Parts: sequence; C-alpha cells; structure tokens
Amino acid sequence: MKTLRTLIVLTAVLIYGCSGNQQTNSTDSKPDFPFEYVDSKSESGGDNKMDLYAYSGTINTDSLKLFCKEQKGKFTNGVFYYLVIFDSKENASFPNNPMTAFYGMDEEPQKHIRAYYTYNRLNGYSKLNNYEKNSWESSPEVIDIQ
Repeated sequence: MKTLRTLIVLTAVLIYGCSGNQQTNSTDSKPDFPFEYVDSKSESGGDNKMDLYAYSGTINTDSLKLFCKEQKGKFTNGVFYYLVIFDSKENASFPNNPMTAFYGMDEEPQKHIRAYYTYNRLNGYSKLNNYEKNSWESSPEVIDIQ
C-alpha cells in the first residue's frame, strides 16, 4: 500500500511537472530595452513624428530591431515615423530641416547618430539604418523591419 501511494505521488509530480502549465516569464514579459527616451516632436499637423533616444553602450542589433518593431506598432496615426538613437542625451537634437528631409547636411548631429529607423505608414516602407560609428562617418547596415 505504501508503495502504491509513493507511485501515485511520483506520477502526479511527473505529470504536473511536464504538463506545460507552469508559468514562464520568457513568453509573456516585455523586453527591457536599454534606450533612454529623450524627446518627441510632431509636425505637419501630426502627420510626421520623430522620437529621440540615447544609448552609449554597444548596440545589440536584434534588440534594436525588436525596439523599432514595437515602436512601429504604436504609430497608428500619421504618415512618417522616425526613431533616432544618439550616442548621448546631451547630443540628441531635432533636425533643422523638415523631418522628411531628415538631417540633410547638418554635420554635428550626424556625428552622434548611431541608428535611425524610418517608417512610412501609407506604403509600408520600414527600414533601420544602423551605423558602426555614426551616420556622418560610417556606411549604414540597412535592415528591413517587418
């Protein structure tokens, strides 16, 4: 009888342990992105929006792609969305040109841009430009964000 009870308890433990009913944080939790929010600006009556972030550490491309995808999902009104990551909060600034012209030939801000993401909600254009050094001195690694 004692052996039967032990066998039942062990079977119950095995069934519960392998049932998949356990809670895991990996599927339900949001990623913790390292990018520090700096500021936002809209123009053309809210059609265009630019968010500025700062991060001085090594950028993990996969994390950056997920971050852009998450921000893209939040942009539900308007046409153009821009996300710009600078090397520090102090260097983050908006372009002198209209947002759709981006930073043009403004050398100083481009020396501090580490990555930028552009999304056109009307035609689905969605690209991330990631730079080894900065947007003034490096060629971009261009990544499609779906």
